[in-house]
Amino acid sequence: MAVTGSYPVACLLALTLTAGACARPTIAIQPFTGFDSSLTAAARSAIVKAFDSASVTVLPAQPLPRSAWYAPRSRYRADSLLRWLDSVAGTSYTRIIGLTHKDISATKDTIPDWGLFGLGALAGKACVVSTFRLRRNATAEVLRRRFVDVVVHELGHTFGLDHCPVVGCIMEDARGTIKTVDRSTGTFCESCRKLLGIALESF
Repeated sequence: MAVTGSYPVACLLALTLTAGACARPTIAIQPFTGFDSSLTAAARSAIVKAFDSASVTVLPAQPLPRSAWYAPRSRYRADSLLRWLDSVAGTSYTRIIGLTHKDISATKDTIPDWGLFGLGALAGKACVVSTFRLRRNATAEVLRRRFVDVVVHELGHTFGLDHCPVVGCIMEDARGTIKTVDRSTGTFCESCRKLLGIALESF
């Protein structure tokens, strides 16, 4: 799921014959307390593969912020988590993704509290992914595949990729059903791949 945000100011770099390359986006992975380290490692591998020009750093685990707790539904508000993650990233990282096993939610259309797989700020800095709803009827391998697809999907939003109408594209809107996640090819369609390339070249 994407939430609209503001575009970050792109760094304009003079490219010389000796420079050879532009600056790379820096992506921080912020696992929350109790998150499975093997899934954190899987997320890092998937991010390196999908965003191959990026530098990826895993941060020490942190407790979920109390400010994001939504007592009426006993879960965490994803929009509040994005604001907290923004503050963690500061000026040190261009993108940041939070990882949790806890249930998360956000307002969706007329529904005030909609349970989510993940949430990413469209062309913003932060996103968050939860395994809570990805575990449905899942073996360890199915969970890992679902999880890394959602990780790449939500990070894709932060690089300006909106939901894609192409069936099987990793940016296809899940529409709240695990069946859409399960039919993902795990890759960007040609159009989304081109758009991502343009976004990565802006650094």
